[in-house]
Amino acid sequence: MKLMKRTILIMLVLLVLTAPALALAESDYEEGDGWVYRDGELKITTNNGLINFLYHEFDMRGDPQHKHDATDVDHVIIGKNVTDIVIDYFIDDCNPTNTSVEEGNNTFFIDNGWVVNKKTNTLFGAANVKQNKTRTVIHDLPNYIEHIGMYAFDYCIDLTEITIPKSVISIGESSFGTCDKLETIDLPSGITSIGIGAFGECTSLKHIDFGTDVSYIGTAAFFACINLATPSFYKTKIEIIHGNSFWGCNQFRTVEFPSTLNRVEDQAFAMCDNLNTLIFNSDQLIIENGAFTYCKNLRKLVFTKGKPLSIGTTMFGEDGKTPDGKSYITYLYDTNGEIIPYPTLYYTAAYASEWAPNGETEWNEYPIRQISQEELDTILAEARGQAAPESVSFSPSPALTPSLLPESTQKPSADTSADDGWATKAFVLAIVMVGVAIAVLLVRKKKNK
Repeated sequence: MKLMKRTILIMLVLLVLTAPALALAESDYEEGDGWVYRDGELKITTNNGLINFLYHEFDMRGDPQHKHDATDVDHVIIGKNVTDIVIDYFIDDCNPTNTSVEEGNNTFFIDNGWVVNKKTNTLFGAANVKQNKTRTVIHDLPNYIEHIGMYAFDYCIDLTEITIPKSVISIGESSFGTCDKLETIDLPSGITSIGIGAFGECTSLKHIDFGTDVSYIGTAAFFACINLATPSFYKTKIEIIHGNSFWGCNQFRTVEFPSTLNRVEDQAFAMCDNLNTLIFNSDQLIIENGAFTYCKNLRKLVFTKGKPLSIGTTMFGEDGKTPDGKSYITYLYDTNGEIIPYPTLYYTAAYASEWAPNGETEWNEYPIRQISQEELDTILAEARGQAAPESVSFSPSPALTPSLLPESTQKPSADTSADDGWATKAFVLAIVMVGVAIAVLLVRKKKNK
């Protein structure tokens, strides 16, 4: 009996001692598709491991798929078999204080606190994400990287200044999203692409210069950059302005596009309230419906290379038109419908026969007008930030454009201008002489009295 009691007592003691360890082992260890979690440490064992851990937290009903989530992760280990890390927007929730690479991995390594894919020279991000999101200045990126990876600096809300190495040729998706204290950034001259949402909601960003090699700007790349000055579009090789790329860029006024542009998508420049003038230097151009939704101050669309292939019938998000079709109505600004005049489409003399072979003043219900070279030079100077030419007078209407005036009212030729000058001088002299004669007669009459 005593032996039995002693045995039971020993078993109870062992249960008490081992219970915490068993509970810890049960609650602190999980394994999923391409990942293993243990005690705040997440080990990624396959390329999809991180995205599986982040995305599969909840099932279709919203119930948790596993016990731990991104907020529990303090240390990330990139496994030896990982050659790429697939991520998406839920990366925002993952803020480890340390990242390491398992021995035997020939793709990733840590360079001075930065996680780098050495096979593609892509900067994945900071090894200490939590600390990186509090930095205000970054000047220590590896000087050999060629790509800024997706979400590399996303939500670095205190970042005000960063140096991008000259070797970089692409800016990844959402790489600087919501860096709302970043005011200026110098892109290397070799940049070719700027990814989807790359600078989205950088509300303090004032200046960015596009190099001549930029050929791709992704959807919403500069979404809600409300203080951004107009970049030098005309220097680039951009073919498409994607939807929402420059939504809400309220500082834009005059924009010149390159000859490579062939499409402006729906919502590309939506809500650019101060946008006034657009210059298109391509002839194979399509402008989609809604491309300039609610750009109510847009007044001039200048086409230097002939008619576009097509223009949307509701480029401005209009809800209706005035009876004469000259203006449109949108209920966004006024519940009763504010009347906003349609912009004028300008064409150059070289394409007058294409736009107005019979002196037309409208095309597709838009007013059209020939622009003089002097007018065009002035607009181009403004778009490029150059000094405007002096002594330029703008034609107030198509009827006053020299090429459209009747022959009798056009500017005299050089052969007759000299004679007209002498005739004018003689006429003025005659008036002066008559005036002098009248003055003399008045003086004599006064003396006689």
